Amino acid sequence: MRIGVIGLGAIGGVVAARLAARDWKRQGLALAAGRHASLLRERGLRIDGGEPVQAKIFERLPSDSYDLIFLCTRGADTEAALAPALPFLAADGAVVCLQNGLPEERVARLAGAGRVLGAVIGWSATMRGPGDYFITGGGKFTLGGSSERRHEAAEALRPVFPVRETGNLPGARFCKLAINCAMSTLGAISGLSLGAWTALPEARRLALRIVREVVDEASKRGVKMEAVSGLRPDWLVKAPRSVGEAIIEIVALRRPEQRSGMIVRLQEGRSAGVEDLNALVAAPLNQRLVQMVREIESGARRMTPANFAELG
Repeated sequence: MRIGVIGLGAIGGVVAARLAARDWKRQGLALAAGRHASLLRERGLRIDGGEPVQAKIFERLPSDSYDLIFLCTRGADTEAALAPALPFLAADGAVVCLQNGLPEERVARLAGAGRVLGAVIGWSATMRGPGDYFITGGGKFTLGGSSERRHEAAEALRPVFPVRETGNLPGARFCKLAINCAMSTLGAISGLSLGAWTALPEARRLALRIVREVVDEASKRGVKMEAVSGLRPDWLVKAPRSVGEAIIEIVALRRPEQRSGMIVRLQEGRSAGVEDLNALVAAPLNQRLVQMVREIESGARRMTPANFAELG
């Protein structure tokens, strides 16, 4: 099987390193790393400070026939990253979206609906520099989609993390979206770790309001939520508020020191990626968060817990 991986950020880098460590390159593994390709060829890919793994790393996927392409870029980069590789995707191949948000419809417009799979990521990682990855939380992939390559994609991903297949990918997507819209973005606007901001009652209340808006958006679209990482957001918002807040604190206890990846991007003056999260939810609080993040991106606002007070 010939596999291509596009994007070697935190998620793509861990996927690529673990596949390469299992000697996927003998069966055909090519990695597209963009402008860092030369550096990564020299350094290799390292997880949690271990020995570097060598792999075939290119700026873009080289001309070949790929059975699976794992797309690990941010949503905003989808078209630019994927379009050059699509001529090399086998006629019965599939693009597997390892991205946040709701990427499958976007990719289907490029590749065709029957050639798209989605993998919702229930684990977490961070990148401290090109090729230097750290896993910050365990979990599994939730894989779904209509491509006949789904079972093969599941087998390909199992060396990375466990895989659960689903017939309800939209439900898993909206579950993860609800979690990210609250956890990632509240961390970003405050600059606080997960444990620090969930210790604040006003922040926990905001998180429940954000999640409720995402649940309502899913309901409008006829999507039935499906649990990711053992959490069902629709059940969370139906519980008494005190119970909902307690669950948020318990979730945070798994990874109290974890900081939203949006924080690093904001500190570096880059786009935080809110277009893959809250911008997908046409509701007042999520849209206010979009505005707040963009003000931080432009330098008109600081990351501070005082931002919580403005959200009411």
